[in-house]
Amino acid sequence: MKKIVLISSDKVGRTMAGPGIRYFEMARALAQDFNVTLAVPNECDLAGEGFSLKTYNSRWPSHTLKATVAPADAVVAQALWPDLLFYLKRHKIKYIADLYDPVVIEVLEYLKNEPPARQRRTFDFHRRNLLLQVNTANHLLCATPTQRDFYLGILSGQGLITPREYSQSDDLTRSISLLPFGLPKDPPKPPGRFKFEELYPAIRLSDKVVYWGGGIWNWFDPLTAIKAIEQISRKRSDIKLVFLGAKHPNKKIKAMAAVTEAVEYCRKHDLLDRFVFFNFDWTPYEERAGYLARANIGISTHRQNLETHFSFRTRILDYLWAELPMVLTEGDALSEMVREKNLGAVIKASDVPGAARAIIELADNGRRRDEIKRNIRAVKDQYCWERVVANLADLIKRDTLPDRPLSYLKLLRLAKNFYWAGMIKKLNSKSQITNVWKLIIGL
Repeated sequence: MKKIVLISSDKVGRTMAGPGIRYFEMARALAQDFNVTLAVPNECDLAGEGFSLKTYNSRWPSHTLKATVAPADAVVAQALWPDLLFYLKRHKIKYIADLYDPVVIEVLEYLKNEPPARQRRTFDFHRRNLLLQVNTANHLLCATPTQRDFYLGILSGQGLITPREYSQSDDLTRSISLLPFGLPKDPPKPPGRFKFEELYPAIRLSDKVVYWGGGIWNWFDPLTAIKAIEQISRKRSDIKLVFLGAKHPNKKIKAMAAVTEAVEYCRKHDLLDRFVFFNFDWTPYEERAGYLARANIGISTHRQNLETHFSFRTRILDYLWAELPMVLTEGDALSEMVREKNLGAVIKASDVPGAARAIIELADNGRRRDEIKRNIRAVKDQYCWERVVANLADLIKRDTLPDRPLSYLKLLRLAKNFYWAGMIKKLNSKSQITNVWKLIIGL
């Protein structure tokens, strides 16, 4: 049986965000056909389900991971450090780069209010990192056809689309394939008690709950959802908005400005803990089903920008899982599916009246909700984890991952650029950079 090692760069445990969930569920699905090990940073309070689970030191990842990957046939990770990539190449272990989250695009939005020098240094590091992964990987994974086009452009620009590779796979599926986020096969089970009412006494059993799953990141637009609820609250008191994740479970990720802005708006307009509610702890992964089963509508509003164009909002998969009618901002792959398949309402960016109308219609129109639920049942099975990993499993079983030639000289050059950009990113001032430069050139 072939051995696969999955390396999660983010926390895996009872409380975890999208990347950790992805790797835990991929490990569980792939374990049906392979000997799977999931490597997670630092510590974990979960046990493997059909697979081995090992921890590694995130401060020295390559050193502590070599023993884990040594007997593997293939390694799947979002990104690996150069010394571990050297190790994989030397031992002929296939590397599958999981680029479902286009960080090089996301970071543009994340840093847009930072000083220009910090923007440039951080972006350059992520750009160099992406080039390192693309050049060393035997195969790329991404979440949507739009992302695939983006990465095909990078492959072409790096000279990695060649006549030889095209002759072996004229659609390039040997080089890059889709593996979106998935959802559990079994539907969420209603809890024995109502979760929202336990957390927030102001929510009554008869209220309609609009559910914001996942975190509040700076590239989202929580104020459109909040202002829509504010408009509704002037006429009725039975529709409430709950943000279930206001704080990332990974302590290394700082609080987002969007959280502060959203909370302050609610406090200023007397919405906080009356019509809008925030959970400032991260909900344990296995407990989210209870909240989803109680919710009536799922919502996700975001801005219209490059991050949106390439995004794949993983929280929408939870809405599909729970068969929640949803209100989404247009502009990304999943909102287009929702519009095409009639799974909810799709609004324009920053359209507060449109969001309010959509929420009211979905809350009051039982026939419309029933129709949407039937439509969701017809499409959600394609996103079960067992199905989304099937193509990757087939590639590994048939051993059809390409052997992309890469000279050690080129790998050294990519590594040098990566380490240099990482060092510059960590320096806080021009004087520090000047001092390092003087040291290097011997002045």
